[in-house]
Amino acid sequence: MKLKRFASAAAAAVLTAVLPMGVPVSAAQHDAFIMFTDLNWQWGNWDVGHVGDTKVNGYGTYTVYLDASKLENAAAPAGGVQVFCVDIIGGGADFPEDSTIVTVDSIKTDGNEVKVDNSKICYGDIEDNGNFRIEIRNAYGLTGDSSDPHFDPIDHENFSASKKIEVTFTLADANAPAETEPVVTTTATPTETVMPEGTPDADDETTSSSTGNIPVSALAAVMAVAAGTAFAVRRIK
Repeated sequence: MKLKRFASAAAAAVLTAVLPMGVPVSAAQHDAFIMFTDLNWQWGNWDVGHVGDTKVNGYGTYTVYLDASKLENAAAPAGGVQVFCVDIIGGGADFPEDSTIVTVDSIKTDGNEVKVDNSKICYGDIEDNGNFRIEIRNAYGLTGDSSDPHFDPIDHENFSASKKIEVTFTLADANAPAETEPVVTTTATPTETVMPEGTPDADDETTSSSTGNIPVSALAAVMAVAAGTAFAVRRIK
């Protein structure tokens, strides 16, 4: 098997966080499905045309699944993994391996999360057949080679499912410019207390605890002005 590209968990997390999902690469739609068989060659699924397939038409997030009730050889629960891939038919040209980032967001069996190490996932036009493959586990590929650092992105021996296997994955454009959010700065305007002319500075007087930080003499001056104004009004009347 020819290795095309490996997923990087850190890079994928950054890219998928800043890229808009659902940006079309082209007008083409591609069928995507789960290729799978367990260690006993049961639950075999090798091509499109089953419930759980999906259409991929650009960068975005997609979900594919296998339903045991729709498979011919899934009477017993799946035990372990021999082959476990997501194939996007004809997607090799629309998702160039050098500019596409793949993240396996989640793998679930019967609704339960399965731990996956994205740094070990292989993807690209791995078989040079025009299809884009996300290799989660392949006993005959790098993820099945115990001497390779990409061995076993999942615990293939303890993998099990009785009803459903589900994979959610994200395709992102590694060359898309990152969207940056504008930085908003706020400058607080200090509040100024305007005192009547002739009011002594607070530093020159003792302040009262009952009037906050306004000097007692300043408060008295304000009250005197108010009283004088009231008296003048009475005299005019």
